[in-house]
Amino acid sequence: MKLAIDLHSHSGYAGGVGQIKLEDICKTMKFKGIDIFGTGDCLLPARMEDLKNQLSEFSEGIYFLPQYTGKFLLQTEVIISVQLIGYKNRTVAHHLVLFPDFGCIEKMQVLMDKWGMKNTIGRPFIVCKNQKQLEERLFEISAIHPLMEIIPAHVMTPDGILGSKNMLTSIKEFYGNYTEKIRIIETGLSADPELLSTIPDLQNLTMISNSDCHSAALNRIGREFTVIETKEITYSSIISSLRQNNVLFTAEFNPSEGRYFLTGHKKNRHLDKKEVIFENQYPENLLCPHCGKKMTLGVKQRCQMLQSSNSNKIERKFFHLIPLVEVIAFALNLKSIKSKKVTSAFYGIMDIFSSEIALWQTDKKLIIKKLENKVDKNIIRSILSIKEGNFEFLPAGFDGQYGILKIKK
Repeated sequence: MKLAIDLHSHSGYAGGVGQIKLEDICKTMKFKGIDIFGTGDCLLPARMEDLKNQLSEFSEGIYFLPQYTGKFLLQTEVIISVQLIGYKNRTVAHHLVLFPDFGCIEKMQVLMDKWGMKNTIGRPFIVCKNQKQLEERLFEISAIHPLMEIIPAHVMTPDGILGSKNMLTSIKEFYGNYTEKIRIIETGLSADPELLSTIPDLQNLTMISNSDCHSAALNRIGREFTVIETKEITYSSIISSLRQNNVLFTAEFNPSEGRYFLTGHKKNRHLDKKEVIFENQYPENLLCPHCGKKMTLGVKQRCQMLQSSNSNKIERKFFHLIPLVEVIAFALNLKSIKSKKVTSAFYGIMDIFSSEIALWQTDKKLIIKKLENKVDKNIIRSILSIKEGNFEFLPAGFDGQYGILKIKK
């Protein structure tokens, strides 16, 4: 059985957005073709109670909202920090945590209380004084249930385990004796398996992709996802498939569109609105040549620092995905993906294809046959250009700014 899973999201409790209704998530999941979705922020007591009150159990560890087809898996993001020997600043890394049931969430809440950690925001912090304490706490979390899974999130972005804020040379520097328990990593929006597979530490780990979304918008849910082969729709079967690397393929946000792909400073940092971007070479001290302030090292350059010529790497199947509403907006020369013309065209295409995933996996000739005389010619042309790889992002993403899509005609 094939399942399309997107296991990293956030609720309104994570900040920066309003409350996100599960009904809206389910509707978008259907259009995007996502089978299993991560609930987001389930460790927060208020969020957990919301989920317990609204969701019903579909199967072991999998939940659903009555009257909707979408399924949910209990998930949160946790930020872990530790003072490592030899590093001046604390090392901070984001993690995806998956739970088999609500009872396991409650047991981890007890651990948070025991450790004196605040659990009052969507992404709670676990603060460790040294690596020994970090190892002990991670092993305590894993001991809650053998199917609990801790996954390094968006590993190469600045807040990822190997990101530029940490500048570690290996994940063992952080996890120590817990390293063998790390079986899965999340690629993140500014990287893909091709970039990550050249890094020795990551070569033999399962790579999954998730949207890490903060809304139910059509360009957020399913902007990255993973398709796995599994025996049944249960939590244990899904975790088993991930641990055994039964990943058929991942759909990746094009790294060039990711907000941290390149090193630079966006224009609003400078009075004269001048952008500074480094495609390849960059100042070793990372000081902006325009303003003299520190820049954030891009994921592309950070990967290059850690790469090895070691050819012993697992071949990963993946493709780059651009949200359909972004393609439609470009084709219609509209700035907003929320405009009525864009959403109307999107829903019109979804009347023809069962989901956005189905569209992107359809042969070009069949796309033309199905859409011709029903959809704007510019939209069809743009969809085909994306299928053929005739697009780029100018500029590419950098300094927290998404890359700007340009489709070649």
